[in-house]
Amino acid sequence: MSRLLAFRRVGFTFTAQIYNQIVIIAVQLLQVPFLLSAWGADRYGGWLVLYAVPSYLTLSDFGFTLVAKNSMVMHAASSDHAGVLRVYHSVFALLLVAAAVILAACGLGIEAVTLTQAFALGPLTETAAKLTILFLVGSVVVNQFLLLLCAGVRAAGRPAAEVTWGATSRLLEGIATVAVALLTTRVELAALAVLVMRVACTLGLWIWLRSVAPDIPLGLKGARLAEIRRMANPSFSYMLLGLAQALAIQGPIVLLGAVATAQETVLFSTSRTLARMGTSAANLINYSFAPEYSRLHGQGNTSAFARLKRIHVLIGIAGIVAYCLGLWALGPYVMELWTHGHVAVVYPFFALLNAAVAAEMWWGCLFTPIAAINRHVRLSYLFVGLTALCAVLAYSWALSEGATGIAAALLLLHGGMSVLVLMLGR
Repeated sequence: MSRLLAFRRVGFTFTAQIYNQIVIIAVQLLQVPFLLSAWGADRYGGWLVLYAVPSYLTLSDFGFTLVAKNSMVMHAASSDHAGVLRVYHSVFALLLVAAAVILAACGLGIEAVTLTQAFALGPLTETAAKLTILFLVGSVVVNQFLLLLCAGVRAAGRPAAEVTWGATSRLLEGIATVAVALLTTRVELAALAVLVMRVACTLGLWIWLRSVAPDIPLGLKGARLAEIRRMANPSFSYMLLGLAQALAIQGPIVLLGAVATAQETVLFSTSRTLARMGTSAANLINYSFAPEYSRLHGQGNTSAFARLKRIHVLIGIAGIVAYCLGLWALGPYVMELWTHGHVAVVYPFFALLNAAVAAEMWWGCLFTPIAAINRHVRLSYLFVGLTALCAVLAYSWALSEGATGIAAALLLLHGGMSVLVLMLGR
């Protein structure tokens, strides 16, 4: 009976993840032709560069929010309600401090940088670029509170609802971005629309959570400095992992914006979006299993944990094989149809990019049960070191080979991480 309930929970979360992935793919795919048509390649290329910069603040909470999700579920599974509130309130206190520091630093520091000289932003003015950065940084900060509220939703035993709220927020932000782009070429207004939507969704989630889980109130009463210290190492390592992943995802866009043309930036971004559809599908599976791993570990049910992991890995292998075969056969045709001939598949760049994504899917599958119980510290630090090495190679290879050189560096990064997880993640 317990096994049936476990798979039922995974099934509900999986269904919500399907909606989430549909939203992600739809926003990514539909935004490209709309924004290209409305803004043109140069202005859209500038938007991509500016949008990439604030992504490095996505873990401005030092990774505590992500670790809190796992900890709160494990405390809830062992009926430790005090532990749930202790983690929840402690991270909320930390977020308040971090938000104030980030916003103040950004407000003071933005004037010291000339963005139009540092990056190839096409026709964007300096004022427009700085306003865009400010609004996008604000949306990233607000998103940290949204993620903390999602931790409360997951601890309340509603992981599917957590996913649904996050996906809906992303959908509304995408719609708002396109709507503004169709009305004006002012990219800063598109960034403002993203911020407004994120604030509205965060407030909506807070109100809903108060009604469905009144026993998990957001506040400061249970905050403890000792709890912050206990979570520091796994949180810090998770933060570095997230920053390294952001570097691997958004870094190539920033790098190409500095050493190449806006057109090559669009080529890389568009090709990567298509290639990473496989990663999106893998995340659908991984994120569906993660809450159940945390719950089973909190209960001390090691046999069920191992059984769930075996099923997860088998599904992951099948998905990677299907991804590789499908993209090899259909990739060029999808690219032609999707971009209306504006962007074409280029080899060997596209093949290297696909191989890198396949390797990322594999180690992501193996890493999920490790991260779900907050035992990711050593592997996280190793990934950071490997990313730093590959970043140096990416810069060197980009100067001579452009996007192809960056794709080769990404393959080295994710292939190396696959080996490390296999060796050390047992």
